[in-house]
Amino acid sequence: MGATGPPASPAAVRRPAHPVSPATSAAGARRRPAAALRPHIVNYTGFRTRFPAPRHRLELPTGYVTLVFSFGEGLWVTRTGGPAATRLRPASGAMLSGPRTGAALGVHAGAVHGLEVNMSPLGAYRLFGIPVAQFEDAHVDLAEVLGPAGRHLTERLHSLGSWEARFRLLDDLFTARLERGPAASPEVRAALTRLWEDSGSLARATAETGWSARHLRARFREQVGLSPKGVARVFRLQHALRLLAAGTAPARVAAACGYHDQAHLGREVKALTGLAPSRFTALRAGLPPGSVLDRVPGRITSVLLSG
Repeated sequence: MGATGPPASPAAVRRPAHPVSPATSAAGARRRPAAALRPHIVNYTGFRTRFPAPRHRLELPTGYVTLVFSFGEGLWVTRTGGPAATRLRPASGAMLSGPRTGAALGVHAGAVHGLEVNMSPLGAYRLFGIPVAQFEDAHVDLAEVLGPAGRHLTERLHSLGSWEARFRLLDDLFTARLERGPAASPEVRAALTRLWEDSGSLARATAETGWSARHLRARFREQVGLSPKGVARVFRLQHALRLLAAGTAPARVAAACGYHDQAHLGREVKALTGLAPSRFTALRAGLPPGSVLDRVPGRITSVLLSG
């Protein structure tokens, strides 16, 4: 994912993590964007599923920006412990969700149809041209953030006959914006890379920029959407979740990821995901990062709570 993690790789075809009943149907596709966009956009995912019962997915902090187009009724998203859910309808256009330090709950009534774009925060800053701190879980007027090309974009995508045609439209739209948006600061890009490589260690990343902590915070809020401390917490969480999902004992995870002790690990996992480490491990059931449940390669993005 550009500067905020390891390079994205094409998603492999995987068998569903949970048995699919005869009453369940799913049709979708996932691919990387055009080559020029890969430093900015991780992937496009088209989804169309129908299940016999509602499904609840816990969406975990990842450090990515997500743009969701809904082609039909029945999808709700809310921050856990937050305000009332945001319901996505065709008329609402889309929802743009920036990086966050808390989990979100996605619910659908059994049938859901739409398209998702996952991008790095620096990519979103370049492509949308506005401070990433303004991105929240909310409906957006695509004409405001994408110009005239964003007007009726959800309807245009829905009307196309295939996922590949939809992905090509997005490739053309985003490629045309590459030279219009602001360039990310090299210092911010380097700090993000250091934070990922050091499992969220903040001191070294800050020192290497040569900036004051105050200036670095301001640039991160503008170009990443979180403070350096917030990014550090999310990246450390992701490293910890990878180890927990692999069956590593919590005490060893705490030591490997720089937490003070196992209790500190437990508090952070609960604060950022709403789940105790043991509950997270049970719900993931051994699925590796980038599994069929996850929205992007190499990260643990989701936990299935029901369905």
